[in-house]
Amino acid sequence: MTNITIQDIANEAGVSKATVSRVLNNSQAVDPITRNRIQTIIEKRHFVPSATARNLSKRTSDTIGFVVPEIDNPFFGDILRGVIEIIDANNLTLICCNTDDNMDKDLKALEMLKEQRVRGLLYTPAIDYSTEEEKKRLGKILKEMQTPVVLMDRRISLADVGGVYFDDYHGMYNATKALIEHGHTKIAIINASLDRVLARDRRDGYMAALKDAGIEPDPRYNLEGNYRMTQAYELSKKLLAMEDRPTAVITCNNRTSLGFYKALRERGEKTPRDIALIGLDRIEELDVMGYEMNYIERDAKELGKRAIEMLINRMAFPGKAVRDVILDTHVKIYKI
Repeated sequence: MTNITIQDIANEAGVSKATVSRVLNNSQAVDPITRNRIQTIIEKRHFVPSATARNLSKRTSDTIGFVVPEIDNPFFGDILRGVIEIIDANNLTLICCNTDDNMDKDLKALEMLKEQRVRGLLYTPAIDYSTEEEKKRLGKILKEMQTPVVLMDRRISLADVGGVYFDDYHGMYNATKALIEHGHTKIAIINASLDRVLARDRRDGYMAALKDAGIEPDPRYNLEGNYRMTQAYELSKKLLAMEDRPTAVITCNNRTSLGFYKALRERGEKTPRDIALIGLDRIEELDVMGYEMNYIERDAKELGKRAIEMLINRMAFPGKAVRDVILDTHVKIYKI
């Protein structure tokens, strides 16, 4: 059976697509005779309008776009929980998109949300969009969307766009400082590659704490991966096999922490008996298994709430000045 389109309805009724769209959206700007003719054709042809069709006569819908790079990561799941709590209270709907840290998937998701005429966008970019070509491609799509945008967790340079972020620099600084205060001087960091702004922020906090303590950083202890468990596991194996290995490690996200624990367990070693660890973000599964992991606490659910509240405010007051919100982090220590 051939799919019936809004153009087919318009052709049969002898009207424009915009007129059909007004009928679909219950607009009063259609005379009763024309409205009745269009509704009769819609019923006869069993036409079911798409979300895009329903919004053709509107500039936007009541739908919010939500784009993140790792929807299966509990960190982003907690952000989503915070967003949904506010979304439900404001009778809005949400379209979620996962991009797997891939730029092409990122841009494809944005194109789809543009076609859906979302009313606002909550966005964690897949990459930093640091080159001119990347900035141009992203900027073009966001401009065409004509909707407020709020960034979450990852900063990128965009005009007239605010965001909600964590103070990762000071989180890493304070974690490194805590290890130093417990007598550690050989401290490693398992990070992502420094082409990411988050990785640079975290590296800088770590390096600053070493510098302030008068500790010369060992480049062998500065490991760069991709924040995925598989690569963190491989890096951790190399780190733990070093002849002059560090006595403490900082892992820069929850997946990295899991990769480190896997490598450590294979060696029959434990924290903090054999090596001290502070990870970024709490891992609920480790709590269940009885691991008391030291970690840098970040309230991802609160970030989600603050981001959607900022977006709703921007939708209500589009001329208001854009600002960023920086959320604090806290180092939780069980035993070092």
